Amino acid sequence: MGVSGMDGSVAARVTALTAAVDDLLRSPMDSLTDAEVLDTMRAVETARRRLECFDQHVVAALDSRAIPERLVMRNAAAVLAGVLNLSPAEAGRRVRHARELGVRLSPSGQALAPLWEATAEHRTAGRITDEHASVILRTLHKLPACLPVEEAAEAERFLADWATKIDARQLTGVAHRLLDTLDPDGSLTDERDQARRRNVTVTALGDGMHRISGELDAECSALASAVLGSLSAPQPTDAGGRDERTPGQRRHDAFRSVLKLALRSGELPKSGGTPATVLITMTADQLESRTGVASTSFGQPLSIDCALRLADQAAIAWIVHNSNGKPLALGRTRRLATEHQTLALIARDGGCAFPGCQAPPEWTEKHHVIPWADGGQTDVDGMCLLCDYHHDRHERQQWTIDMRAGIPWFIPPEWIDPERKPLRNSRFSVAP
Repeated sequence: MGVSGMDGSVAARVTALTAAVDDLLRSPMDSLTDAEVLDTMRAVETARRRLECFDQHVVAALDSRAIPERLVMRNAAAVLAGVLNLSPAEAGRRVRHARELGVRLSPSGQALAPLWEATAEHRTAGRITDEHASVILRTLHKLPACLPVEEAAEAERFLADWATKIDARQLTGVAHRLLDTLDPDGSLTDERDQARRRNVTVTALGDGMHRISGELDAECSALASAVLGSLSAPQPTDAGGRDERTPGQRRHDAFRSVLKLALRSGELPKSGGTPATVLITMTADQLESRTGVASTSFGQPLSIDCALRLADQAAIAWIVHNSNGKPLALGRTRRLATEHQTLALIARDGGCAFPGCQAPPEWTEKHHVIPWADGGQTDVDGMCLLCDYHHDRHERQQWTIDMRAGIPWFIPPEWIDPERKPLRNSRFSVAP
């Protein structure tokens, strides 16, 4: 929505802000003294930090209305990511900060103070950065659940005060020392804290490698230590030589062995309608030439050689498509998609086909574009993959699907786009 569609007072302020920025960008700097350059730098930085806090008002507006539901998006973070082209991680971070540092509303609509008032005050005044706030919130989330409310509030004020004096990297060190002081021997941490803090994150590094990080609760830690410790013991070579792998490399290989064993066991739950499988797609030319890059269902690139090696070691499903990215249609007689049809849909759609949705194939179900009861065929050209959320809501919100050359296009209702221009998920690259 443009500025013209906003409330008049908000629109006027945004217009004035835009004009002020335009004027500032045209301002010459060569006439300023050294002191004036530094003063300008400080003033602009404070204004930048304060403007970032407007996210609090945006998220509050999204939360208080049905905007995500009307846009067929999961939540406020999905709206920010989709409308502003933010990464899911950045959108989620903005929403979390807004909800913890912004003014809250009671069920009756009464304004309540932010959860962390000292941090919110410094952030709104432009005295600390978003990076400072991230360090403070992460630290507060690690406080023992049994810590008295007054002590938690005092810890927050302590960190917020330090944040106005040092950078975020230095604040991280202060935060670590604070946690050590509050719970030096870990005696205050109990299973409730472990349950709240448990997490594992897998982050793509851009070159095919991924970084795993997280915090394991006591039970998971005990299991991981026993299994990885056993599988990562040094192994002599066939000739009796020493194991040249580092301890970290041995643990990596042990973790890979655990994953392969899990896939081969046949006991993993189905996901996306098929047994848990490594799904790899490539073109017929790539398979024939043994060159190029294949892709998993999660978008991870694999060299053709690596993919072929995997085929001999784990549960692999191959989908070979033509140069246009379209697999062959399979079957037209069954109400439920066959496993081969499911794999063909995964090869084509790559996950939920709804525009902007990043749900992988494992979180989707097969959707008949024309309902089965109305004569829709159980055929790759008559189905698409949709996650539970979009499967349940796209028709309710008056979106329609148009299959063009075997590819699903989504047509929005008039209230979203009067011209009803067809849209497709950005994973696709073929023009309409």
